[in-house]
Amino acid sequence: MSLCNLEMNSPRKKSLLLFLILGQIVLDLNSAPRPWDRDEEGRVERLEKALQTEKNYVLYLAEDFEGERPWSFYRSDSFLTHTQFSGNLPDSSAFPKETEVYRNNGYPNIQAQNSFLIQTFVENPKTDHWDIRPKEQLLLPLGLPIQAIVWVYSEGHHMTLELIVTQKKSKDVILPLGVLNYLGWRRLEVPINLPKENARLIQSFSLPMSVKGFRLHTQPTQKKGAFHLSFDNLTFLLDTSTFIYHGSEVQDTWGKKR
Repeated sequence: MSLCNLEMNSPRKKSLLLFLILGQIVLDLNSAPRPWDRDEEGRVERLEKALQTEKNYVLYLAEDFEGERPWSFYRSDSFLTHTQFSGNLPDSSAFPKETEVYRNNGYPNIQAQNSFLIQTFVENPKTDHWDIRPKEQLLLPLGLPIQAIVWVYSEGHHMTLELIVTQKKSKDVILPLGVLNYLGWRRLEVPINLPKENARLIQSFSLPMSVKGFRLHTQPTQKKGAFHLSFDNLTFLLDTSTFIYHGSEVQDTWGKKR
């Protein structure tokens, strides 16, 4: 398709532009973690454009880690565990840019003062794992979650991180966020493609998803000893266009001739 043809056909050009923007957001049938993009500002800009272009998209800040909700360790094999909310914030230029996106999409009073710090001890790298959960599950609004975003600070740990979401009458859904073998803060993304059963429970029975927590698994190459991680701004992008309200499955014959 030539650029000349695009200019001659404005609706077609707009459709292609929308496709390219949304193609960066809605992806991947396997819900694999998206490879980290050094251009974190560019990722934020694409998210902002998608929200501006697709009116059915909703940005939901599930947890800002400002300290209003307590989080704890579960099934920890270590006796050395500590959690606290600290002032260690992402130093990426994309972080304040993303905060501004929140302010323009339903969170005018968002704070950016704290993150969530966890400290514990690796005893057996081959088997150690931990669940990190809020005291109460974080309920998402109705809609199909299509992407999860979270900022995570690591110090080169050989660990995998997963996000666990759950729903009544169904099994947990595990969303892999990748390996934390990097230094500093990173903005991690994972596209979400819910199993059909979970999508049906949202669309037909108005049963939303909830955040159950994070799960850490050590790899055999992880060194024994103390380590710490930090988390900030766990966010979901939801598509509300496919939401089916109660009774919408009944054929509407209003105003139609028989």
